Amino acid sequence: MGVFDGILATLILAGAFWLLYHSLWKKKGHCRGCESGFCDKK
Repeated sequence: MGVFDGILATLILAGAFWLLYHSLWKKKGHCRGCESGFCDKK
């Protein structure tokens, strides 16, 4: 595995953890744009 592959893998993992943090932990599972925690699913 080359240096470029290592950097690319690190960036992908960092992006995945950032998305998990924002979707699961920071908003506690609430859907995007929904502050109350209750979303209309019609």
